[in-house]
Amino acid sequence: MKNESEKLPLAEAAEAMNTTAVNVMIHIKRGLLSGEEVEGEWYVLADSLASFLDDPNRGSNGSICKSHCKHGCGSKSA
Repeated sequence: MKNESEKLPLAEAAEAMNTTAVNVMIHIKRGLLSGEEVEGEWYVLADSLASFLDDPNRGSNGSICKSHCKHGCGSKSA
């Protein structure tokens, strides 16, 4: 089990979300995930990712993906 202050590399967070690192960065920039830059590399806080993944409403209020991807965001193409 990951502790609350653990930082996950973008690639690991993207894999957990079944999406891309770019999409994870957009989630961070929009405030949907908590992230931190350390020496030029971005990380997602594990507790933030867990909360995001556990939120049953994440697809209907706040997801930014508009590409009919398969990560379950529920968004529509623009």
